[in-house]
Amino acid sequence: MVADPTELPANPSRPRRCWHLSLAYDGTRFHGWQVQPNLRTVQGELRDRLRRLFNDPELKVAGTSRTDSGVHALDQQASFEADTPAEFTAEKLHEILNRWLPDDAMVKSVREVPLGFNARFAAAGKAYTYVVNPGDRLLPLFSPFAWTLRRPLDVPAMQEAAQYLVGEHDFSSFTVNPQREVDSHVRLVHRIQVLPVDGLVCFDVAGASFLYKMVRSIVGWLVHVGRGGASPAATAEVLAARDRSRMAADSAPGQGLFLARVFFEDDAWQSYQPILPPFRWQSGR
Repeated sequence: MVADPTELPANPSRPRRCWHLSLAYDGTRFHGWQVQPNLRTVQGELRDRLRRLFNDPELKVAGTSRTDSGVHALDQQASFEADTPAEFTAEKLHEILNRWLPDDAMVKSVREVPLGFNARFAAAGKAYTYVVNPGDRLLPLFSPFAWTLRRPLDVPAMQEAAQYLVGEHDFSSFTVNPQREVDSHVRLVHRIQVLPVDGLVCFDVAGASFLYKMVRSIVGWLVHVGRGGASPAATAEVLAARDRSRMAADSAPGQGLFLARVFFEDDAWQSYQPILPPFRWQSGR
């Protein structure tokens, strides 16, 4: 889409300004957040429209979470800097982007922030929600947003197992690619809740940061326990092994995972309450 020249004032002064966005998206038809050559991504869709709007082919967009293919978001946070007309407002940018973005992505809010702000590095933590449907098929409208198992799960066993993973640990056993270049595999998990809701089982996971596919690995293991494949106490042994091969469970598929909230204060997770299920019609904040 080519930017409408009437969107911006004629011959404006264009000081450098920084913008902070909150976005939501249905990840079903995206190959994740991060830009990839010849693939449809959320960052790519947003960046291309911003580049046209601001007439800046080098404009870069930072995001707080590189959600994988099929993963959804209720509160992805992003930021960018651009030479911006002085008359340009957050409200105007919000309205334009929601007209230009595809139907499976939207901007929830826009605010101007001081230059130098980067949403990725400013984030202090994240919360994810994962949805499992242990029963019959869901209505097709909702099936892209849950992992359907069609077999019962032992919720108390999963709740017990989850507590072994709360706190600061080396999560090498719970990352899909333990050789991925990171400074450390130690991560701080604030809480993991396993919550039955309307026939579904929702996993609420909050932490300071996460390894690659760590949340999906945790859910995959807890479901393995819930199916009777391992005892809750075996979780401690898998964690202590620091070896992915010791976890006899596959990662949960991407479709049931939601980036639910990004925190910008260290203790903000304590007052956060997840929306369950996360695809309710009126979600609020």
